[in-house]
Amino acid sequence: MTWTNWPTSSAYLISDVLCFGGDILNITGNGLLALWTVEQNQLSDIITLVAKCSLEIQEKFGIYHTREGQDLQLKIGLSAGRISQVIIGDEQRQYLLVIGRDIDGVQLAQRLAQANEIVLSWNCWKLCEQYMFEVEIMREDEAVKVGGWSHLPNVLKRPSYYTGQCSDILRTALVLDPDSALEQTLRKHIMKNLLKKIDEGQPMEYISEFRTVTMVLVSLEFHKTAWMLHLCHLIQEAALYISTVIEKGGGQLSRIFMFEKGCMFLCVFGLPGDKKPDECAHALESSFSIFSFCWENLAETKLVSISVTNGPVFCGMVGAVARHEYTVIGPKVSLVARMITAYPGLVSSLELSHPHCTFPVFIYIDICHNGNSCICFISIH
Repeated sequence: MTWTNWPTSSAYLISDVLCFGGDILNITGNGLLALWTVEQNQLSDIITLVAKCSLEIQEKFGIYHTREGQDLQLKIGLSAGRISQVIIGDEQRQYLLVIGRDIDGVQLAQRLAQANEIVLSWNCWKLCEQYMFEVEIMREDEAVKVGGWSHLPNVLKRPSYYTGQCSDILRTALVLDPDSALEQTLRKHIMKNLLKKIDEGQPMEYISEFRTVTMVLVSLEFHKTAWMLHLCHLIQEAALYISTVIEKGGGQLSRIFMFEKGCMFLCVFGLPGDKKPDECAHALESSFSIFSFCWENLAETKLVSISVTNGPVFCGMVGAVARHEYTVIGPKVSLVARMITAYPGLVSSLELSHPHCTFPVFIYIDICHNGNSCICFISIH
């Protein structure tokens, strides 16, 4: 769905996922990553449950008619298998990452899905009760598309969400008693400008706003020969350097995303309490510092790409009451991601991103003119 509707629409999607027993790992500008953690002998049943959840979500929200007259549609990818959870950061700020082959699998499945489709990764297809599904093989050894049920799973009852008892099956973290030690740990995963607003007692409805910010997206692609533990150390080293450089210029490292060949770091300048008149210049200067550091100090790095842009975005809470987070979304967020793809291995920026910058113009690119688990990735377009 478009960014104007995603803050509201995400609440309904998240409620469905939570009430089917899943949890939300990440909420991005146009999608969310959901996780069902299970024992090995439960995987086939859980895949069926997640498929049921996905089909019901597509039935209810697959085509969404907006007041602006635009039809918005869902693409859903599923994968299953073993994943690892990694904490990146220091004593001030930390980030939870999930890594593994099946994270790559769910991203591939989601990319292969078209509007209103559900696609299973090949590993997910091998682990599920295949006789239950009507499918189309999309790519041998890669993915299959789910068309519906060949045998309706009558062993799966309709979730208690539909009977008003959803709170009975929500994850236990939502109903824990107050714990000061746990609270201090969780605070490390929240951006400092949001923590300040929370500590001041500001109501959640006053935290969200439209504002102009400058965004820096750093993409690191690693060689396939790098082993997992080494990659984690590289991401940790990169995160510490990026956050230090960005914060010196008045920005914040907002999110870290994993993808098949590496990871991305989304940094934002101009959030509440951080606004500076020369934030674009700071963003560009930080970008070149990060670019040089990653090439010179991170072994196994195959490609470093950085894009910079600025403009109005939605800054605020996205999600449902039981699961929400602070993020930035909007067309400019999508643009900075497309710039990474269009100009790999470079630092690229829109011309309008650096009106106060004194660097030579020729160094910029002006594109103004043109454990065991079942994982579900839902994107909105």
